[in-house]
Amino acid sequence: MTTIMFRRGDKCLVADIFQTIIEPLDEHNRQVVFFCRDKLGNRYRVPKSEVVMRTEIKPAKSKKKKRKCA
Repeated sequence: MTTIMFRRGDKCLVADIFQTIIEPLDEHNRQVVFFCRDKLGNRYRVPKSEVVMRTEIKPAKSKKKKRKCA
């Protein structure tokens, strides 16, 4: 799961990305846009230029005990 931090007004918000889209700006340029949801369920449309930080959270691996050979 990928999480981003972005600014809205004077606050920094943290949200999880659920969709990424490339939108056309004009004839030759394109823009990457993230659609994300915060913990409260609010949805945001965030252009890549407004992203302050981006992280990828990897699920923790379960630790297994090693077997001892006799």
